[in-house]
Amino acid sequence: MRVVFAGSPEVARRVLDVVRQSGVSIVGVISQPDRPVGRKKTLTATPVSRFATDQQLPLWRPENAGELVDALRNLRPDLVIAVAYGRLITAEALAVPPHGWWNLHFSLLPAHRGATPVQHALLAGDDTTGVSVFQIDEGLDTGPLLGQRSHPVTPGITAGELLEELAEGGATLLVETVDALVHGTLSPRDQVGEATLAPKLPRDAGRLDCAQPADQVFRRYQATTPEPGAYVFLTDTQSRLGISKARLVGSHQATPGVIERIGDTIVMGCGGGGLELLTVHPAGKNVMPATDWWRGVGRPVRCGE
Repeated sequence: MRVVFAGSPEVARRVLDVVRQSGVSIVGVISQPDRPVGRKKTLTATPVSRFATDQQLPLWRPENAGELVDALRNLRPDLVIAVAYGRLITAEALAVPPHGWWNLHFSLLPAHRGATPVQHALLAGDDTTGVSVFQIDEGLDTGPLLGQRSHPVTPGITAGELLEELAEGGATLLVETVDALVHGTLSPRDQVGEATLAPKLPRDAGRLDCAQPADQVFRRYQATTPEPGAYVFLTDTQSRLGISKARLVGSHQATPGVIERIGDTIVMGCGGGGLELLTVHPAGKNVMPATDWWRGVGRPVRCGE
């Protein structure tokens, strides 16, 4: 079974590493082209590209749909596995491998179809999520299911932490699904249930509104950590304060809309409770313990929507 892997970010690299070590024959890798990164716009390869180079795997970084088809025709795969590849796949590309394209999606489809299923699961307050392997068709995550596994959502977990857990379970599910294909025991089935969407979050999605109930504010912190990043706007100084690490507290002593010291903790007051701030990222400075930041401020600070 000749398998090509298509992916770009770190989570895809983790899955590729596990799948390759399992013995699946990866005959080539497809990833996004190198892109300028940072203030200096340094041309940077994706984590999957770097891994393929280190492991001496054939690597293709097509710039457009035509180059993608050319890459596939050169690699002659029986199957393509995509994990966060980041590009739409045309019908022409889907038709090249005899077994088509599979996608590892980080939700229990048809829930949270789209680019950011983990973030939307946390925003929704789901207590269970999971991973799905499905056959890619021309719809948005609508193809037949080939394998699925549920995963509990640990209270307080962030999107980055949950994605790491799902990547581990998803890689194992992918290996099992490929094995089922090889042995002729694969049983595709239609997606059943209510479909919900998980579109890409805007860059300001991490802005926390302290006037909202504390549990809603905390869910937004979870969903936007580490990307695009949770923060509050400090009305006193007209600046941002990044919230790098926090936990939900039920303190009714906290004043809604105010960051203050209560005992030995720094608490951001919200409706019906608050968030204890553990580490923060002040504008123009490095991430630091919230207590260190407080010592420099020395007084209650208002935060706005």
